[in-house]
Amino acid sequence: MTVNADLQHEVEQFLYSEVQLLSERRYREWLDLLAEDIRYWMPVRETRDGDGNGIAGPEGLAIFDDDKTFLAARVERFYSDVAHAEQPPSRVRYFVSNVVLRARGDGALDVGCNLLVYPARLEKTESFFVGRREDVLRRNAAGGWLIAQRKVVLDQVLLPRSISLFF
Repeated sequence: MTVNADLQHEVEQFLYSEVQLLSERRYREWLDLLAEDIRYWMPVRETRDGDGNGIAGPEGLAIFDDDKTFLAARVERFYSDVAHAEQPPSRVRYFVSNVVLRARGDGALDVGCNLLVYPARLEKTESFFVGRREDVLRRNAAGGWLIAQRKVVLDQVLLPRSISLFF
């Protein structure tokens, strides 16, 4: 697969559509963009002397490390009355930028992008999550894209007690 301007545009439009679904709380539709074998994870990050990276490896500690079954359960929880952290729902806006593609030998794409997520809740609480996403995208049977892997790396180390949104 050759990375060209048309493919770049196609993938960017896919990512923009995805974050629109998340911003509009259309989580069941968002699930359809995820491969059945997805790994959706956020490694722990810590600040160490002399190491500005401090990101845990694939087998290290993670804030979350979910498969599609667990993500589907999280989605259904949002639609229930037991998601107390989201009653009433937060207003969330997502921004992705600086999308970089790299073709893989297996026909999939490595896709990196910067991420900004702004959740506001109850006219009292506002926060920002800033970082990057490292995705693996592969074609589905209909020729569209599926997210086969998502790694979320936030720049901040101190996070709230609970994170009740998707990245």
